[in-house]
Amino acid sequence: MADVTFSTWPWQHWAKERPSAVALSFGEQQFSWAELAERTDEYAQGLVEQGLKRDQLVAVVAPNSVSVIWLLLAILRAGARYVGLNPRLSQQELSNQLAQLECDFVWYPAKSGIALDSVQGYEPDSKQALPPRLQLLPPQTPRMVPVTWQASRAATMTMTSGSTGNPKAVVHNAQSHLASAAGLLQWMSFDAEDSWLLSLPLFHISGMAIVWRWLYRGAKLVVASSQGLDVALGKVTHASLVPTQLQRLLENNRGASLSLKRVLLGGAAIPVSLTECAKQAGIECWCGYGMTEMASTVTVKPADGSAGVGAVLPNRELTLKDGEVLVKGKTLGMGYYRNRTIFPFSDQEWFATKDLADWQDEELFIRGRKDNMFISGGENIQPEEVEKVLLAHPAVQQAFILPTDDAEYGQRPVAVLTTSCELDKTLVDNLTHYMRQQVMGLRRPVCYLPLPDHLATGGIKTSRKQLALWLVKQQ
Repeated sequence: MADVTFSTWPWQHWAKERPSAVALSFGEQQFSWAELAERTDEYAQGLVEQGLKRDQLVAVVAPNSVSVIWLLLAILRAGARYVGLNPRLSQQELSNQLAQLECDFVWYPAKSGIALDSVQGYEPDSKQALPPRLQLLPPQTPRMVPVTWQASRAATMTMTSGSTGNPKAVVHNAQSHLASAAGLLQWMSFDAEDSWLLSLPLFHISGMAIVWRWLYRGAKLVVASSQGLDVALGKVTHASLVPTQLQRLLENNRGASLSLKRVLLGGAAIPVSLTECAKQAGIECWCGYGMTEMASTVTVKPADGSAGVGAVLPNRELTLKDGEVLVKGKTLGMGYYRNRTIFPFSDQEWFATKDLADWQDEELFIRGRKDNMFISGGENIQPEEVEKVLLAHPAVQQAFILPTDDAEYGQRPVAVLTTSCELDKTLVDNLTHYMRQQVMGLRRPVCYLPLPDHLATGGIKTSRKQLALWLVKQQ
């Protein structure tokens, strides 16, 4: 399908090209592109009436919902900027991120239980008052929103996972989001008649990327509650999933006909047995490598038996320097946001990712992160390499290798796992025997611990920093 060039807001473009086609689906509700464009304008007018101005920042603290989609589109239409924050953050973490961002407005569901008026640093008597809470309402007096389409305008901010440090706010404009979508959809078919499930949170770049693929193609976006994801998966053609979600879908629908055609997998090692089962069910699986700064996916391939992450997509460039991945291209964001200013990622032409990789037969293989490596008995231990071995064990679903201090060796590896059955002595003995056969001495974990529930994130990156803090408390 030919590339799309937008001279106006994407939803207005599709309202003109395909006015009656279904654009957005939520439960039994459906909205055409014409209805979507009209309602987005109304909500944008409502936000402007409440005082929202161009280039102001709105923090949305909520799980995925149709209201969040309306907010995102209306905020953009008003010429303002959207940042999603994880509603599962602790009060202190939420306080820190709001203080860091200096938002002009905030929105959260009325019945969410979030009490932002009690967040430390936002008490009414403090120097930094709580940002006003917006309402998602049409205007009392209809008016025109005098903001025209500018693809280069800062549009969204996404917090990095903070897996190895404090999260950063990455700024993207519509240009980089659309370039990301266009490049992926040159390789992975997604037609106007297809539907993509918003299966990942909008406060994560992988969720935000789903929205821009939808806007780029003019297809259908399906929004479901977390409780209704499994049902919705049976009714869409495309989804972004972690392997355990796909496994559950296949197990729950044995012999049943599925409309799901393509899945973009991430978050964990992908067993060949899983992708073969999916293929037999008519589902094409894709996997790759990406990052927040590059508006999600950078490399991709149809999933196969190789542990590689594929080749570089259009609109991106990638090179290796001393084994480190460097990237640039049309999908690279505008920079990091702090002190109400956008600062370029670096003063260099290429963005240094801190990811280590190598090429094998024109396919990229990610080895781990420079800042995750530690030394045990004089040997460099790359946690991700040990994690891949553990993930090949049939009982292991998630694996994290972290260092623990050791008087003799300096540091030794500890495994923190999610497993399909209880991590009891029998399974620990089994894993110990398995790892003895798979890796050399100093790389073998000295103990195995279950991943605590409060650090499980449902497929989005678990913070190694938080895991490390938790591990210290266990010792």
